[in-house]
Amino acid sequence: METNTNTIPALERAILYLKSLAESHSGMSQPELCKQLGITQSSCSRITQTFLEHGWIFKREKNIYDLAPGLLSLTKKLADQTKRLEVLYPQMRLLSEKSGLSCKLSVRQGMDQVVVLRSESPRPMSISGKIGVHFPIIEGSVGATLLLEHSNIEIITLVDECKELIAEKKDPSLIFNRLKELRENGYTFLENNRWNVEAISAPIYNKEGHIEAALTMLGFPHDFEGSGLATLGKMLTSTAKKCSKEL
Repeated sequence: METNTNTIPALERAILYLKSLAESHSGMSQPELCKQLGITQSSCSRITQTFLEHGWIFKREKNIYDLAPGLLSLTKKLADQTKRLEVLYPQMRLLSEKSGLSCKLSVRQGMDQVVVLRSESPRPMSISGKIGVHFPIIEGSVGATLLLEHSNIEIITLVDECKELIAEKKDPSLIFNRLKELRENGYTFLENNRWNVEAISAPIYNKEGHIEAALTMLGFPHDFEGSGLATLGKMLTSTAKKCSKEL
């Protein structure tokens, strides 16, 4: 990954501060935060005091700090979008049970694709992903699906603006081949990505007829071998159509 030097170090530390608290089970002390972030006690104290004044964190007993409800006002817009999409979860759950694969729902946020819902495979061993994780918008089957309505010029611009040296950055034809597959089959298949995960994605449309999200099934190579890809493709596109009707 390329390092972007055009950032604000103090803001980077503040973001990591919040992320650390979000990932903790019951908050963290200032010494723990200093060690986690690699910052001085004085820097940590200033960040802490700023977030306390804005109501973004609060102080528990024994000098433990944790995220506060004040942050909810910032995330309401995203929470409303996620809540709107949660109506699709039952369909995703049925797809996972029928196919044996994990499913995820992704949306576009600027230059990124972000996972907002997931349904786990019923198998004891499977491939999955975290809610909230984000990847470049041009990447993989999800990226192509979310960009299906975009022009070639718009897509090339997104490729040029992408900061990560992913396969699609080096070879934009990968994106256009997936777009062609989407138009022909209603889904696109990705194999051998940078995590050695295989995926198949299809678009979900809103009432205005525009793409709202990408529905994706994740599996191992053997899941898509032979007639497996065509069978899973039919299951996926059928579920995507049902999801589109529910939005």
